[in-house]
Amino acid sequence: MARRRIAYAALLGLAVLFQIFFRFYLSTFTLALVVLLPVLAAALSLPAALGCTLTLSPAAPTVIRGGEASFRLTLECRTPFPLPRVKVRLRWENRLTGEGDALSWAPAPGETAGELTVPAAHCGCLACRAEGAWTCDLLGLFPIPLRKPAPAEVLSLPRPVELEVPPGLLSGRSEGAALRPRPGGGPGEDYDLRNYRPGDPLRSVHWKLSSKRDELVVKETLEPHRAALVLTFDRFGAPEVLDETFARLCALSRWLLERQRPHHIRWAGPGGTGTEGRPVDSEAALLSCLALAFSAPAPEAGASMLDLPLRLPGEGGRVRRIHVTASGLEGGGL
Repeated sequence: MARRRIAYAALLGLAVLFQIFFRFYLSTFTLALVVLLPVLAAALSLPAALGCTLTLSPAAPTVIRGGEASFRLTLECRTPFPLPRVKVRLRWENRLTGEGDALSWAPAPGETAGELTVPAAHCGCLACRAEGAWTCDLLGLFPIPLRKPAPAEVLSLPRPVELEVPPGLLSGRSEGAALRPRPGGGPGEDYDLRNYRPGDPLRSVHWKLSSKRDELVVKETLEPHRAALVLTFDRFGAPEVLDETFARLCALSRWLLERQRPHHIRWAGPGGTGTEGRPVDSEAALLSCLALAFSAPAPEAGASMLDLPLRLPGEGGRVRRIHVTASGLEGGGL
């Protein structure tokens, strides 16, 4: 663009000299044409710039750590006017670790799509956004800003690892088979006796015992209730440590999903005043939970989940905690 401006300045200077030394209508016409030429070029370039759409999208929603994440830029022009060269300046960042770098894309004439790759060195959310997008007038003298595309994200997932699962994780005490009242009642082998409350169905009344006590007694059906299984981890430390922690966390979560065991994943919230996380009952829910964990920078130090009380929103009863670290698993109490 600088060379084009210098060339235009030289052309304008020649037109002025031509007007000074040759005072004829041709010199005046030439000077007016040179002066109005940038205005005409800008006017012809504006429809193409306004009808241009840039789209930024991930080539794949996830990538395994150690590979490369790909982002695709697409240029669509809905007008018949010619579009001069386009330049897009982008920046990618791993929201978990904070690493990132700048990128640029300048398509060749006639090119409408391009692919940019970024390294997925660590686990996290690789976010790519456009810092600016420009085209220029037909003479290449003035930049014309374009609408920036929406950001795009790719999850950098941990590498698969072999995990030694503690024996008896889904049996016995760890499963927490406690009895509790069944909502709505119904038939069952296990039940408890209590006094009648308004609204109880008459079929649940224990008539024989009620006649002896001279008051209504009902049978309340009980059903086994498993303890809520919670996987916790410490969301702080060096990126290499977090990589190993997430690898074991995903391995254990997928092991539970293969056995049809829903669970929760929790970690300490900002400032260590509470916990964050989501229930996991499918692979999609696991990816959604990882996206939440990857969405903010991880501090170098913080409060350990083992030092925080574990409360699950909307859950009652017993809770089984399995704490995941970079070196292995630690079982918490009920």
